[in-house]
Amino acid sequence: MQSLTDIYIYPIKSTKGVQLPQTFVEEKGLKDDRRYMLVGLDGQFITGRTHPQLTQVNIEFSRKGLFVSAPNQTSFYIQQDQFTEQTLTVDIWSDTLQAQHCHADYDRWFSTFLKQDCKLVYFSDNSMRCVKNKQTQVSFADGYPLLIINQASVDQLNTHLEKPVSALHFRPNLIVKGEAPFIEDNWARIKIGEVVFEVSKPCSRCIFTNVDPKTGIADIEQPLKTLAQFRFHEGEIDFGQNLIPLNEGIIRSGDPVQVLETKEGPIYHSMLSDLESDKKEVKIHFSVSDIEVTGDTQQPLLDQAELAGINIPFSCRGGKCGRCKTKLLSGEVDVLNNQGLFAEDIAAGYVLACSCIPMSDISIEH
Repeated sequence: MQSLTDIYIYPIKSTKGVQLPQTFVEEKGLKDDRRYMLVGLDGQFITGRTHPQLTQVNIEFSRKGLFVSAPNQTSFYIQQDQFTEQTLTVDIWSDTLQAQHCHADYDRWFSTFLKQDCKLVYFSDNSMRCVKNKQTQVSFADGYPLLIINQASVDQLNTHLEKPVSALHFRPNLIVKGEAPFIEDNWARIKIGEVVFEVSKPCSRCIFTNVDPKTGIADIEQPLKTLAQFRFHEGEIDFGQNLIPLNEGIIRSGDPVQVLETKEGPIYHSMLSDLESDKKEVKIHFSVSDIEVTGDTQQPLLDQAELAGINIPFSCRGGKCGRCKTKLLSGEVDVLNNQGLFAEDIAAGYVLACSCIPMSDISIEH
């Protein structure tokens, strides 16, 4: 029988996880999970993808509030009765919503720690954000209320790695002891404790996976490179499953995981073999700098731009945030993911450099 072994929440998005013996599951996810988030002065969300040191910020619950500490920083308390009444417009991936500004003192603490001006915001009762194409609420999590990881799948991954990783590399809410590696690919509906969950879709992974949660240091390649060799499907590297709670209730460490409904899982293969089979040379023209380079039909446009010395801003490298948006002036690309684009962007000819591959000679507005 498979069971729930560990429960984690991340009160401030991208900070260190807090392990709990039990918790209450709300529509938005686990109670107190990702209810806070850091944003730049432009309202764009900040995560460990670009600031891995956030994983070294420790959060503890107390009667006085959230106790926040980090290496070489003075500690402080986040107290909701000190919050401002200011509402800020913030952007997380392709969503724009209203969030409550917390306090200028908190802003200064995080700005000093990150060496970047930022503000701390709270997902208040007036904040509204839904899972894509659903009416289900989600807070500041990437896209879904919960993420579940099977420890047996982590163990299987580690057989391919020189340096083993932990389940915490994948920022899970729930860690389960499954009966076999990747058995979770076939789950459609499960029950843990008092709560039934829809297993919505596999979780596509990005460079945040490479950040060691113990040190806050990102490995250049692993484990994402190895995952790409056997967990690639439709332009995504998948590991773990996104969950949507279908009711509220309590879950506890040790609860059995009951599989109520199954489905046929994706067929995974290697990203490298997929790309090599269709490789050919193409010309890539960067119109703003008037540079033309020889590229290929193997690598994402963003990677090839970096090799050419062209700076295209990026954050997630997974097609979700939209920061690497660029206009395709001519030619054809294979679009792997355009989740970070609005419909009007797509209609205007924009693509995401991180998630498209040139299929012919192309020219882009960069």
